[in-house]
Amino acid sequence: MNGTFQHVHAPAHDWSLTKLAGGSITEAIGAIGTVVLAIIGLAGLDPRFLASIATIVFGAAMLIEGVARQGATGMAGGSSTAFFAGAAGIVLGILAFFSASAQTLLSVALLVFGASILLAGFSAPSLRSTVAGGSVSASASVPLWSGGELMVGLAAVTLGILAVIGFSPIVLTLVGLLCLGAAMLFRGFVTGSAAIEMSQSSS
Repeated sequence: MNGTFQHVHAPAHDWSLTKLAGGSITEAIGAIGTVVLAIIGLAGLDPRFLASIATIVFGAAMLIEGVARQGATGMAGGSSTAFFAGAAGIVLGILAFFSASAQTLLSVALLVFGASILLAGFSAPSLRSTVAGGSVSASASVPLWSGGELMVGLAAVTLGILAVIGFSPIVLTLVGLLCLGAAMLFRGFVTGSAAIEMSQSSS
């Protein structure tokens, strides 16, 4: 019976790691795009337009990340939060193209992104215990959100609030997106590396 269970469980486990790694790659691409757009916008080249594009790109990366993580782990929580925050960010970014209140919409999107990271960080289990069922040593456990990234989320919330109030909203939005993109890029690299490591250790 145990041999049968292992035969059925291993392919599913490998498929979960594959989906997780694929989501991390997409996440990294979206993060790089967000960082590049934010830097160009801060340099002064049509900041409002680039802030809208960066918001859509980051929202799409969060949405895809939420789908990939929930599909890989079979759990909701932080994954669902990322999914809905990403979808909201995409909608707000698109509306910003056609609205006179673009600054407010983009500021709200930044606030939503930051709040999503905070909520996901406080509710998410470790990547190792979720995907591998605790079968691999806990010393290699990788959290879905690290303490540093939670600080980035808190910074994004703070910048979002200041931007909504009216303190240089486009500049603060671009700075917040730059921080979020850099954090997502780092986390995508760490998560992808962990998924590859777990796949190799389970083979």
